[in-house]
Amino acid sequence: MAVELVPMTEEEFAAYREHVIVAYAEAKVKAGNWPAEGAQQRSVEEHEKLLPAGLANSVNHVYTARDEGRVVGTLWFAERDEHSGRLAYLYNIEVATAERGKGYGKAMMAALEDEVLAVGLDAIRLHVFGDNTTARSLYAGAGYTETNVVMNKRLR
Repeated sequence: MAVELVPMTEEEFAAYREHVIVAYAEAKVKAGNWPAEGAQQRSVEEHEKLLPAGLANSVNHVYTARDEGRVVGTLWFAERDEHSGRLAYLYNIEVATAERGKGYGKAMMAALEDEVLAVGLDAIRLHVFGDNTTARSLYAGAGYTETNVVMNKRLR
């Protein structure tokens, strides 16, 4: 299975941005990183820093994943210069709800590698929340290794 990563249109991006802001705030609260109060605004602020000009930014690559023209997901990575070299930071990958469990996540990760190599980057880095076992399994299956693990124990 192969998917095509197509640069998002402004219309697609507007809906995507709203969705990803809410989803990120919810994930941060669930992980215990942020209190629920103010999480939505905090997510807005972080996304404004990362995508200050929306799609009009040469270091961010925001795609709609398509299979024979049908939307099957979304993907966003940014180019970064790090001490270890130039790399892509995968901020978000999401398979459309109705398309989950069909292999699209794996296909999107393969297509991501092609895009990253095409822009001349050396590696891909990402963050995954510890409780997201589906994503962690996808990344491990695609050859990613853990480089840091942060653990937490709630006492109250």
